[in-house]
Amino acid sequence: MSVRKLVATLGLMVMLILVYLLWPVYGFIGEDTAWMRKPWAWQTVPAAQNCLSGSENTALSQLSDQACSMLITHQANIHAPSLSAAIAIEGELVWSAAAGWSDLASGERATPQTLYRIGSTSKPVTGTLLARMVSNKRVDLDEPIGSYDDALPNPDWAQLTLRQLASHMAGMPEYKTNQDWLGVYHSIALRRHHSNVRQGLELFDGSPLRYPPGSQFEYSSFDTLLIASILQRAGRQSFDELVQQQVTGPLGLSSPVPDADVPERATFYQLDGNRVQPWRSVDLSNKLPGGGFMARPADLVMLGAAWLDNDFIPKATRDTFWTPQRINSGEINEQSYALTWRWRDEGSFAHHGGVSKGSMAWLAVYPKQSLVIAMTMNATLPVFTDFSSLQTELVELFSKANEVQAQVVEN
Repeated sequence: MSVRKLVATLGLMVMLILVYLLWPVYGFIGEDTAWMRKPWAWQTVPAAQNCLSGSENTALSQLSDQACSMLITHQANIHAPSLSAAIAIEGELVWSAAAGWSDLASGERATPQTLYRIGSTSKPVTGTLLARMVSNKRVDLDEPIGSYDDALPNPDWAQLTLRQLASHMAGMPEYKTNQDWLGVYHSIALRRHHSNVRQGLELFDGSPLRYPPGSQFEYSSFDTLLIASILQRAGRQSFDELVQQQVTGPLGLSSPVPDADVPERATFYQLDGNRVQPWRSVDLSNKLPGGGFMARPADLVMLGAAWLDNDFIPKATRDTFWTPQRINSGEINEQSYALTWRWRDEGSFAHHGGVSKGSMAWLAVYPKQSLVIAMTMNATLPVFTDFSSLQTELVELFSKANEVQAQVVEN
């Protein structure tokens, strides 16, 4: 081979390698940049004419049509391909429904069985496992995590506690402040599959702590990833096995489950006005504990309802996990973040939202009403409350009806 041909061949190989490495970065930038998306792939989102409701046989079932009407209106207002929601009261699933399309190209409608990515609503899933292991005394919130894992990849982590990690006050970086540059690339590319949560520590183990633990607050999914790694070390089982054994199994739930290409999963979309196009292909296994689960709203509300069951999570543990944490100065952290949940005094409820690649989710637990609501959609909006605002109307609808029914029973 001539020198010229050799140089040309090497040049082509270098170019192909660069395209392979940079293509996901282009896709990542295109997630928030409309002009970089595929102009031929846009589809207009039609308004749903009806919704598919679950067959929950309760005294509140007469509210199904009214709640479905709210769901359909909201789906049209925010141009969501599909919107799904569920309500549980006093530990019973009383309503679940979906409006719109699981997949626009095929015309497949969304149903209450459709699975959605739930983003950071994954954190209460991991939090449920943590609460169970705390109540069973398998881990302690204030024990240095180095006592559970003497082979942590970053020695600065050894003195951190599960409480600091669960409240995002451990000093961990988040995606935008991570200084582990190879980890930054893989967090953007999202094409490397992780079969174990411990592999995910490679994304940020080269990044220094951002501040002395406990002195500040910085929300980070890396906190939850490290929690999961510690739990599986303490539990001597994989994180996936522990979730099934301690959370979904005892509750009889078929989700949350790791994001995977299964028949019941929705297609996820980028949204621009009333047009959408499919989200790029991604592998979310590197963020499973804090942002990689998918679920049905009907299962999410039952998980939330389990937090009100003293036999599943003791009251003392629940109170600890739903108490906003204070930084070292004594002030409550800026997001009123508790342990893997946010707590809102106004309305007195625990909640967590989630934004994933082409999906949004919401889960809220109202202890005084013994009511839980969950919502999901298969696209993302710039303002989260544009999606979650429907929960106020649904909570009010079912709370009032439940109060009336309770009074009838008492009389």
